[in-house]
Amino acid sequence: MDEFLFVEKYRPQTLEEYVGNEIIKDKIADYLKQGSIQNLLFHGVAGTGKTTLAKLIVNSIDCDHIIINASDENNVDTVRNKVKGFCSTVGFKDMKIII
Repeated sequence: MDEFLFVEKYRPQTLEEYVGNEIIKDKIADYLKQGSIQNLLFHGVAGTGKTTLAKLIVNSIDCDHIIINASDENNVDTVRNKVKGFCSTVGFKDMKIII
């Protein structure tokens, strides 16, 4: 645990620990309670908790997921190779999520 990045070490592990927009937090909690996750698109400036919220959602449901950092992988080949390959394969779970 000593060798983790500071932001990863103290990243919230549950939706209750998440500090952010309470309206969005409540809406996500409703989605999780109903078991009906919608297509979500998070936007905003760096450091507002978009990735943290997405990871909390993924950890709260039983799904296959892939995380792509658009800052590092922002080209057509990423979509052609990683996203298309992930989507076209048979998953072990009922749902697939791309972050």
